[in-house]
Amino acid sequence: MRRRALLASAVVPATVAGSGCLSTVRSVLPTSVKLGWFGIHNADPESAHTFDLMVERDGETVHESTHRVKAADASGNGVRSDGAVADCDWGQTAGDYTVRVRMDGTLEAEESVTAYADRTGADCVIASAEYRNHDAVSHFQDGKNLAIWLEDQCGEDGFVGRCSFTED
Repeated sequence: MRRRALLASAVVPATVAGSGCLSTVRSVLPTSVKLGWFGIHNADPESAHTFDLMVERDGETVHESTHRVKAADASGNGVRSDGAVADCDWGQTAGDYTVRVRMDGTLEAEESVTAYADRTGADCVIASAEYRNHDAVSHFQDGKNLAIWLEDQCGEDGFVGRCSFTED
């Protein structure tokens, strides 16, 4: 009887310790994700802007491109923005992705595609950057901002120029 008690007392701490190690290993190893699209929109009706799009995979730059995007059209209802899409030259290789956009050489935004995938369970993510000039189009908001949104929508048809490997 004492042997069973001894074995039971040894198994529980080992199981608990082992489960802690697994969660630690999961937090150290990032989710491997694919990037299925990266584009920029200029929602500034006052001027065109130059945007640099950058993609890193596993700490290495796998895409850089520069796009001049004309001013948005604010005539009528709302703002119709123009945009540009990065070529999918980073390929379908899954990895630890980060996307970055720089506007006119100064204003920057960056997002971790992998951190988003860790939170949502996504295996393929699209990245959409947008510059907004609220001062020009809104009576309710002030300021200008450059932001990147990440979404689990690689299979959606609404993304012109999406990477071919996302198509079913």
